[in-house]
Amino acid sequence: MNIGVIGLGSFGQQHVRVYAEHPDVTFLGVWDISSARVHEVATRHDCVKFENLADLLCKVDAVSIVTPAVNHAEIAIKCFDRGVHVLVEKPIATNLDDAQKCIEYAEKNKCVFQVGHLERFNAASVAAEKIISLPYFMNATRLTPYPNRNVDVDVVLDIMIHDLDIILRYAKSEIKDLKASGAFVRSSCLDVATARIVFENGCVANVSASRVSDTKLRSMVVSQPETSLYINYVTGRLHVYPVGQYLKSSGNVEPYDLIGHEDEPLSRELDAFIQSIKQNTLPLVSGRDGLDALNLAQRIADKIYSSLPSNSIASSPFYACDVRNTPSDKAIGVTQG
Repeated sequence: MNIGVIGLGSFGQQHVRVYAEHPDVTFLGVWDISSARVHEVATRHDCVKFENLADLLCKVDAVSIVTPAVNHAEIAIKCFDRGVHVLVEKPIATNLDDAQKCIEYAEKNKCVFQVGHLERFNAASVAAEKIISLPYFMNATRLTPYPNRNVDVDVVLDIMIHDLDIILRYAKSEIKDLKASGAFVRSSCLDVATARIVFENGCVANVSASRVSDTKLRSMVVSQPETSLYINYVTGRLHVYPVGQYLKSSGNVEPYDLIGHEDEPLSRELDAFIQSIKQNTLPLVSGRDGLDALNLAQRIADKIYSSLPSNSIASSPFYACDVRNTPSDKAIGVTQG
């Protein structure tokens, strides 16, 4: 199997590293709009430096697309037209029509289509999957300093969408009610957002995201009848606290920790993509999973933008985020409750 990487930013280069070390594939080459970056990465990994995308697609069986989100759908469709399997970094696309079109093209051309929701492969998530039953409350918090990279989408699509994907997977229910709020801080689209999601089955989820925080935090609390779970995505550890009737019937049961694996999450994600291709199976995070997460992200963003003054709304809620001139991250740090 010949694999390539499209897009050689910092995370794209991590995809290159993992593929180059994988025993079951031939890492063939790379393409990026920056010819200098293509030359540098190809030289470092002794692979082919493609001068244009069409040449790469003629030679590979599968690719990772690690470009700005606004380009995801256009590139993915070109790949599917060539019969090339695709792993596209989250979000699947910047609008629902493009996401649906990608899914249809993948199905039409019988291509594996995986969306890069990396937290699904986090060790804490893998451990939680084994004991999640019927959550009645979830609280997700994702805080990060302003990113030292291109910011082309708002905070909902940039980082909150990780937690939205997980919440939808755990709740397993349709949404009954949704409230959301947010603010611009350093870019022309949302940098801070919070939402409260009520599901038809009674489960409630609170989710907060900020990319202008002094603190780096990625965690989720999941409460269910027998246990309360604290998922620490930074450490990859799952803390389990027995509660309620389970605790009473079991005596003095102490909290305990679980870990799903010791591997790098990206390595597990790319290996899952490779195995889906080899075995012709549905990927763990399918195109339709990516569409569901994008749909919820759009509903949250639409709710926030509709409540803001018209003169503060960006030209598009999902891209064209221009960085504002501000003194420093510390001067505008935001703490989410």
